[in-house]
Amino acid sequence: MALKENAVCFLEPLYEERVIDKLNAALDIIFANKSGERRYADALELYQSGVFNDIVTPKLISLIFSFFPNPVLYHFHSYEITGQQDKPHIAADNFLDGWHRDIDCIYDIKTKGVQHITLFIYLTDVNDGDGAFEICNKNLGFFSRLFKNSNFFRVTGEKGHTFLFNRTAFHRASPNRNSKNRRVLKISFQDKSTVMPPLNVNIKSHEKRFKIHQTMENINKSDIVVRSLFGDKNICNHDVSAKVKEFYYKEALNELVPEHDVLFKCPMNFLQEFRAVAKDIVYLKHLVFSQILRCIKR
Repeated sequence: MALKENAVCFLEPLYEERVIDKLNAALDIIFANKSGERRYADALELYQSGVFNDIVTPKLISLIFSFFPNPVLYHFHSYEITGQQDKPHIAADNFLDGWHRDIDCIYDIKTKGVQHITLFIYLTDVNDGDGAFEICNKNLGFFSRLFKNSNFFRVTGEKGHTFLFNRTAFHRASPNRNSKNRRVLKISFQDKSTVMPPLNVNIKSHEKRFKIHQTMENINKSDIVVRSLFGDKNICNHDVSAKVKEFYYKEALNELVPEHDVLFKCPMNFLQEFRAVAKDIVYLKHLVFSQILRCIKR
């Protein structure tokens, strides 16, 4: 799969157009009561708006379980970005034009392969200038290659466009320079064996993770697969795997080759190359230190 080589892969649409329209209608109501250049609809709001079962489908469950034997969600929300912006909405002032790795990913440096995955579904048409998602396959390592020796990909597409990306890869949302708002559905997942940062009520970015757990409390106790995905630790992984194999593996999403060229040039100067290397070294030192602490605690 292209996800490992390119840090991004494209899938056939996960949802039909009528479902996208239903999601947007619900989000119109949620976002109407929110302000700011970036507005979120968290997991609990999506659940309460009546679109939860339209999102959490057998196809979605099959997709997630095709990557990890015992997956759990890390993100489950939608967000909307206001138009007419001249810089990225995340990490805009990091001296790399918004390019960043998700450093909340506690990557196991001893384990190969993609460990932290995000599913993106565009809920609006996204063309050049509409805040298109961009990603680079620059590898993570103490002696990783430079940006100039890596590939950059820009993801444009109509509403319903579906793709996966590696959260530990360098990525960014390009500036949404046009007038319309850009809206996406974001679902991140990883295996339960992969360490997560401990939840902290004092960290604002953890609010949406708390909402995932609150949503789990509303899910029927008999639905062990979905409750497990949303973080129920009282469910046996073996029972979940058995149910997934029985009911969900018949559904599958095909990987697609983009109909248009997604590669683009993104020149980085010497200072930006140096900053990226420095950021990677700090990130890797943190990962090594975290791994040592876990070994000591054992």
